[in-house]
This record gives sequence, structure tokens and C-alpha cells, in this order.
Amino acid sequence: MPAATDAITKLQNLSEERAGKVFSLIEDLAELEELEKAADLKAAREALAEGGPTVPYEQLRREIGLDR
Repeated sequence: MPAATDAITKLQNLSEERAGKVFSLIEDLAELEELEKAADLKAAREALAEGGPTVPYEQLRREIGLDR
């Protein structure tokens, strides 16, 4: 993972204050990602509860071109 190694090296060269801000941003982004996943899951469950038609996973993959 060269990119991760480069990122770690850059973080090690930051001042403590600046590194703290970077880590805070990373934590905020991780929290936002979890909130987004929760919202997506809620929306999916609500859509399924409506009882509309469903498409089997394999069929969907074929239809969008993932299985050729």
C-alpha cells in the first residue's frame, strides 16, 4: 500500500495541532459514512415494506452489465 505509507509519512511530519485536525476530520468523515449507510438501509427497508416488485440479484447484475 504505497498510498497509505505516503499518507502516514505526511501525517508524521505534521505538527501535533495540525495532525489532530486531520484525525478529527477523518473521524468526522467516518461518522458521516456510517450515518449515510444507516439512512440507505432505512430507505431500503422502507422500499421493501411497500411490497413492490423485486428483482433477483443475479438478474440485476445481468441487466446492468456486471455479468457478461
